Amino acid sequence: MKSKLIILAMLLQVLSSVAQKKDISELQISLKGKGKPTVGSVISQLQDKHNIEWAYDESSLDLLLATNLPTGKSMKVKSVLNDLTNVTGTSYQIMSNQVILKKDQTVAGKKFTISGQVVDTKTGEDLIGATVRVEGKTLGVVTNLYGFYSLTLPSGSYNISCSYVGYQKKVQTVQLTKDVVVKFDLSNDEEVLDEVVVVATREEDENITSVEASVEQVNIETVKKMPALFGEIDIIKTVQLLPGVKTFGEGSSGFFVRGGNVDQNLVLLDEAPIYNASHLFGFFSAFNPEAIKDMKLYKGGIPSMYGGRLSSVLDIRMKEGNSKSWGMAGGIGTMMTRLGVEAPVTKKGSIMIGARRSYLDTFGKVSNWVRGRKNNPGEQFFFYDLNAKANYRFSDKDRLFISGYFGRDVIATEIDQNSKVRLEWGNTTGTVRWNHIFTPKLFSNVTYYYSNYDYFLDFSDDVLAVIWESNLSEHSVKLDFGAYLNPNNTLKFGAQTIQHAIRPGSISIDTEENGLDKYIIEKNLSYESAAYVSNDQTLGKLRLDYGLRFSTLQNVGPQEEYKLNSEYVVTDTVKHRKGVYNSYYNFEPRLSARYQLNKTTSIKSSYNRTAQYIQLASNGNFASPFDIWFSSSPQVSPQLADQVVLGWFKNFSNNSIEFSAELYYKYFHNAIDFKDQAELLFNENLEGELRKGVGRAYGLELMLRKNKGKLTGWVSYTLSKAERKTATINNDNWYNAKHDKPHDLSIVATYEITPRISLGTNFIYSSGGAVTFPTGRYYYRGAAVPIYSERNGERLPAYHRLDASLILKNKKNANRRFQGEWVFSVYNAYARKNAFTIQFRQDEIDPNVTYAQKLAIFSIVPSVTYNFRF
Repeated sequence: MKSKLIILAMLLQVLSSVAQKKDISELQISLKGKGKPTVGSVISQLQDKHNIEWAYDESSLDLLLATNLPTGKSMKVKSVLNDLTNVTGTSYQIMSNQVILKKDQTVAGKKFTISGQVVDTKTGEDLIGATVRVEGKTLGVVTNLYGFYSLTLPSGSYNISCSYVGYQKKVQTVQLTKDVVVKFDLSNDEEVLDEVVVVATREEDENITSVEASVEQVNIETVKKMPALFGEIDIIKTVQLLPGVKTFGEGSSGFFVRGGNVDQNLVLLDEAPIYNASHLFGFFSAFNPEAIKDMKLYKGGIPSMYGGRLSSVLDIRMKEGNSKSWGMAGGIGTMMTRLGVEAPVTKKGSIMIGARRSYLDTFGKVSNWVRGRKNNPGEQFFFYDLNAKANYRFSDKDRLFISGYFGRDVIATEIDQNSKVRLEWGNTTGTVRWNHIFTPKLFSNVTYYYSNYDYFLDFSDDVLAVIWESNLSEHSVKLDFGAYLNPNNTLKFGAQTIQHAIRPGSISIDTEENGLDKYIIEKNLSYESAAYVSNDQTLGKLRLDYGLRFSTLQNVGPQEEYKLNSEYVVTDTVKHRKGVYNSYYNFEPRLSARYQLNKTTSIKSSYNRTAQYIQLASNGNFASPFDIWFSSSPQVSPQLADQVVLGWFKNFSNNSIEFSAELYYKYFHNAIDFKDQAELLFNENLEGELRKGVGRAYGLELMLRKNKGKLTGWVSYTLSKAERKTATINNDNWYNAKHDKPHDLSIVATYEITPRISLGTNFIYSSGGAVTFPTGRYYYRGAAVPIYSERNGERLPAYHRLDASLILKNKKNANRRFQGEWVFSVYNAYARKNAFTIQFRQDEIDPNVTYAQKLAIFSIVPSVTYNFRF
């Protein structure tokens, strides 16, 4: 009996060992290789190591698909099989020493979503407008203003590519069996990550595939290579070199787009409007390049999410701050010093601070010291600005941004021993934004912003003291949603309300004779609201972006309204109590279309209607910090514009050269102008100085841009016409708009001689601005009375100039963070005396002789700037 028990025990032990040998899921394996092993590699190693046999459908299993398994680490076969089924969308069954992989029927035929962020590898900055697409297909999306993308596809294995201009494209294989989050870190250097394949060229160019027409985007690094006035990098001056964008005179930061006035451009800084985007009477823009990440100019086909202006939207975004490491960049130049600092704040946030200050006043004090003159502490002539931004990521679904801008110009001087004057003006903005991802297919952004523009004048002498103050402030709440329905449809919708509070002016006059008198023009309060919806839809070679914006303006009391007759004379005054006393409503349809002829050619067209409810009262050819903003009212209807565009886009040489030709026509309704010798300052009845009419603008824009190689840049040419027809002006006939310039040519080029030395040039030519000149005279009681041309019937001389720059970079040292460069630039290299204004004067000796006197601001202007970064 004992021997039988021993035999039975031995038999059970043998059977147990056989059973253990057959339970292959408990076996151990350490995978070999570099990086993440592929499905085929894992199957092969398990077969070699443990003699496991496999059964699967080769047509439905991607053997080149990367797994998430580590190499060099011992693990159970069960863990390996679980990972294989997750990435391949299969299930497994073990029979003896055989593994059967079956297609998981629970996910077959279903759709799932790939979503995530696209960021810069080095800084962690979100990349706006990066393209995410399925390799080998036309399916794709671009990242939104916060670097987010979403792509919904049927279950399966896909190679997903991500590209962005100036960065290396990355391709990542994704097995879509559930919703997944894929973050793309793009680099502009040689860094290669194990789980991706790096490709140096772009698959398709966005200017061909996108539906956007009449949109210009210039990389900030390109702006920094261009020559500029006094060597100071200027975003607005770069915008003025683009087709369809014009400026009236030398040094001005104001710009006119396709026949629209300066006030018809919406300039946004982190979604907050900037009402005076310049310093020093327009010679420098309000934007510190060390604080700016991205800018985009919409000239036509304006998306329905934007509103409130007729002609263009310049959307400028500040840097979020380097979330990987701290850094500093800046420049010391002839006119000013600028600095930008970025740093991570914990692992979830970062901060950026940028500042600039001019030192023209310092030059004046040094000059006085050299000449032995005493400095007057009351004399000031400078500007400064400050940008700041912080962001914090609470979770993968929630992120908070806080940003602000503060800029100021100060000019104070003594006119004579007893007369003093002080001028100040500036912008203040603050923005708070909250991003939330409800689902992988629904993104939201809530924005609150505050914007204030104010100016101040203080004049005093022996008998008179005058103080004048004015400001415009806004509060706004905006809610935007992005719904990524499928690869062919992206829905955007949202709403916004804005409170406009305009204080046209308060003036205090103190005289010895009459004492103190104070005059206050009543504050104007209004609410502008809007709701919008749009859909970006792809239908094969045809792509559409269509939408509708509904906008309103409500004037709110207490307010005094002047009733005018047909002669613009006040006939009655109505005092409105608190509450809404007048309302306007407008529908603004938007449509853009693109038809792609082939991989390098497309045709685009667009139509949009825009409405504008606040405008600028300016009676001169040059914008002034003291121009007055006013809102629509019962006497001033909102301005409307309809624009149609047709364009042809073609790329050459593997997308390194882009060409576009666009025709546009724009018609203005309720266009306003001012009567001759209009009184705008301290005028309670400003409406009586206005005249209402219509306008039209049409033209052809050509653009040739080279993006790759040692020589880069663009050539743009615009042939255009801008006209107005206004009641009681120019005998009710059409006349040139003041910014009408038929011909406008810009050539921008940068040539890299060596990695350390590069040259930059700008050449600009344009027709002279339209002006009203005296063309004759008659005598009345012995006095000469000038006879003027029709409104804007004459022109200043043609404008042209050449700028050049030379950049010398320090030797690169991989072990040294500090990098520097010298920038030597020449503005107006051949000393062209371009006319700023022309005045007609009567000869003092012979009153019968009248001569023209030209005023030119700049001749040749050399400068030196040292830029640094670490």
